[in-house]
Order: sequence, then C-alpha cells, then structure tokens
Amino acid sequence: MRTSYLLCVVWLCLGYGSLNSQTTFNRRFSLNFRASLLSNILVTDSCYYFTGVIADTLPPYRAGALFMKTDFNGLPLDVKTLRSPLRTYETWYPDFYSLPDGGFAVSGYSYDTLSNAMLIRYDAFGDTLFTRSFTNLYAPPLDFIWPRAFKPCPDGGYVFACHIQGLPWNGYANADIWIVKTDSIGIMQWQKKLGNYWSERPFSLIIEDDGGILVGGERSNINLTVNNYTFQTSITKLDALGNIQWGYLSPVSEGLRYGAADMVLLEDGSLVVASGIGYEQQRSSVNAIYFEKYIFKLNPQREIEWEISFPEPELTGSSELTNILAVSDGSGYVVAGKHGTVYTTQNSFSLRGWLGKVSPSGDSLWTRQYVGIDQLNNRHTLYDIKETPDGGFILCGESRNPNPVTGEIAQQAWLLKLDAYGCLVPGCHLSTAAEEVQREQFELRLYPNPASEYLNFYLRAPAAAGREVSFRIFDASGALLQEFAGVASDATYIVPVWDWPAGTYLLQCVGQGRVLAVEKFVKR
Repeated sequence: MRTSYLLCVVWLCLGYGSLNSQTTFNRRFSLNFRASLLSNILVTDSCYYFTGVIADTLPPYRAGALFMKTDFNGLPLDVKTLRSPLRTYETWYPDFYSLPDGGFAVSGYSYDTLSNAMLIRYDAFGDTLFTRSFTNLYAPPLDFIWPRAFKPCPDGGYVFACHIQGLPWNGYANADIWIVKTDSIGIMQWQKKLGNYWSERPFSLIIEDDGGILVGGERSNINLTVNNYTFQTSITKLDALGNIQWGYLSPVSEGLRYGAADMVLLEDGSLVVASGIGYEQQRSSVNAIYFEKYIFKLNPQREIEWEISFPEPELTGSSELTNILAVSDGSGYVVAGKHGTVYTTQNSFSLRGWLGKVSPSGDSLWTRQYVGIDQLNNRHTLYDIKETPDGGFILCGESRNPNPVTGEIAQQAWLLKLDAYGCLVPGCHLSTAAEEVQREQFELRLYPNPASEYLNFYLRAPAAAGREVSFRIFDASGALLQEFAGVASDATYIVPVWDWPAGTYLLQCVGQGRVLAVEKFVKR
C-alpha cells in the first residue's frame, strides 16, 4: 500500500548561518505523524534524500517506511511513505543508495505473521516500484531477522548482512550472521551463515570493486553466561561467491571489544574501524557491559597500527559509535554516535548526539556534543552522517521525549547540519584568544541571535573545570524561566523558544558556586 504526501505543514527549527559559506541548522519535525525518525542520508549536488520510519496516527499505529527529499537548508520538498494496515515497514539501520537508473534502493524489515528482511526499490520520485522479502534461514519456527547492513554490488545485485535467531545449542539461545546475495530485483542467488553456538551479530558491510565482501560484526558469549563475558570485534572477508577468505577476531587478551559498528577501507587494504571498549559491571543476577567509544586501524596484515578511545567521566551503558567516514580532503576520519549522562542533582538522564574527528594517524582533533533541552529526560540520537558539498556534514536521527504531555509529539525526526569543524554554532572551534589566560575562562557562543524557534548555544570550558555546570535563562524582568544541567566540555545545547514572548533574555552558565559566563539574546 503506497501513499504520497506533499508536505504542507511542518514543525521547523529555523537557523541560518555560515562559516566560510557553510550553512548550519538544527531542525526537528513530526511530518504530521504520531512518531517519525530519520535513519539514512543520501547527498546529491542539488538536494538531500532521507529514509526513516513513521508511525501512523490511527490505530493500530503501524510503522511505515519514510522517504523524504529536502533542499540544502533542510526544508522538506517531498515526503512519501510505504504503509499497510496488515504489516509494518521499517528502515532503521541499513544503508540507502541511488542507482544508475535514477531510482533508489534501501533495505529494511517488516512484520505481518512472520519477520521479514526486505529490499525496497523506489523510482526517482520516491514512489515504491516493488518490495522483495525473505525470511529467516530457520523459519518457521525461528522467524527473527534483522538486516543490519546492506550494499549494492558491482553486478547490480545486493548483499544483506542479517542478524538472525539461530538454532539453540544445548538449550541456550543463539544469534547468527546470515549473508544473503540477491540479484537486481531481490531474488536470492546465494546465502552464507557465519557463526557457531556463541552470539554473533553483523553491524557493517563493505563491497570491494571485484565484488568481495567485508562483514563487520561482533562475537560474544552473552547468550551462554551471566558473567565473565567475552566480547570480540569480528571482521570476515568473503569473495563474490560467498567463500570465506579470512577472518579477524580481536584477541581475548585485549579485553572486551564491541563489534565493528562501521568501517572505512583504505587503498592499501587497511581498515579503520569504529568500535568500543567494554567494561563488565557487576549486578546481583546478570552482569551488564558498558562501552566507551573506540577507533582502531588494522594494517593489511590485520595488525593494529593505531588505536584511540574517548573515555567519559562515567559509563552509562549508552555510549556508542554508529558511523565513520573518511573526510574527502584527506584530513582524517569523522565518527558519529551517542552518549548518555545521568545528572544526579536533578535525577535526570540525557542522551545526546556525539561527533569526533581523528587524524590519519589516529590523533584526536576535536569532539562535539549536541544536547537537546526540552525537559529533564531528553533523548536525542544520531543514526547517520554524510559529508556535504560545502565541506560540512549533515546528520539525521530522532528527538524523543519519554514523558510527553497530552497532545505532544513524543518522537520527531531530527536534522543537524554542521560545518567542517562539527559546529552548529559557527566559530565553536575558535578560542576567544590564543593566550593561556583566556583558556582559563568559560565561554558562551549563541546562534542564531535573535532566535525564533530554537536557541543554539555552545559552551567552551577550561580543561580543568568540574564536570557538572548548570544554565539559567531569565527574562527582561529578572524572572527565572528555565534551569537545566549541563556538562563542562565542548557541548552545544539546543533550547526550544518558539512559544516565548518576543523580547530580551539572559543566559547564565553557573557552577562552582558562581556565575561562570553570561550572554544576552533576543527572541523574535
């Protein structure tokens, strides 16, 4: 069932600006659905395309696949959905590609009476040409299947890397990696199962020019035990016919390692891998694993050439890298993900977008955080990132309020356009001065100012500053309108102001028992 929507009314976050002619903006919109998110981006020389997921506004609130086209300011030009009252269509993680015929291909999954992996083919206008589905290798009765990665092949076909429910082993649950190769219309040509009685999950795919396949995944014993876990990064090389050429497993001696969430293949055969370093947390019954962000480079002999981690003051179980890309100017790699923070003073939790850049030799160049402030428990997640023609980055995901008031849209699509330095607030990478004395100061940068829909502001804090700070916003009469917690690091905060009266306001950064920085802004 196919429905087309030409967007008429949309909740927009207006924000225009430039740094070296690079536009930045932050936008959220519901697209007139009960819930919406954006999971994949495709960048062209004239517009952006996105896929994602929506939930219908009418019972039974079935999930549908979303196709959206925007201009370079993130303003929707066309929105279309694939929906049915009898089954769901969801395109969460898999990649999204343009094809030589001008159309598009994306993978997803659906559910009617069984779970299905799915190929969706759109024409050049986002109308659905056809869908093709296949079920779990062991269905029925084992039907769980989740295509976690998807790529087109040089021969016009496609490869799916699926996470499936595998056959149980001695009463233990099991998960396997199932690689499926199809032709151009989604007919299966061959399949290959990777895994044994441990839990194995795929996360990423690379297709080489000769049709060779690199599968990035994870191997763990989490299905076999409740403590003393083993987590390993796995990478498997297959040829174009599915024959295994080699495999890599991170050594157990190196400790707990997350899967290969995403990978970049270099010309010499090296791989730069976005992953995680794990720490086992003791619990009364079942232990938990918390990860911190980690990137490493494997040389052609599959030896670690360099590695870098991004530790946080506390582990929350929400730290994750989702994407890595090689910047086109050769200056390094940009990685995207998320991180959570528990604010003990306010008994609240914040999930925020995270971005970092490392040099070709693995040195950290900068990190950024993007914190949405709607209420005490904000959830803002990034799912995809692409480089834009102006040298900046476009990111997409979702903004979620787990405690919405009556009539509020709890889950909205989120777009974030940043400059080449990861700045939403232009100039966030610049110090006020190069002198050491200036580096001891807290700094607030506001954008846009005046603001109409959202106030975006950036906090730069001294390296030795304490972790927690807070912010206060006052109106012209001195009345306190809003107060919320923050982190004393390179963070950008996004505050909705669309329903505030026009006028002048005061933003304070407070910590260590004093006002650390203050700036005025105008609401139009």
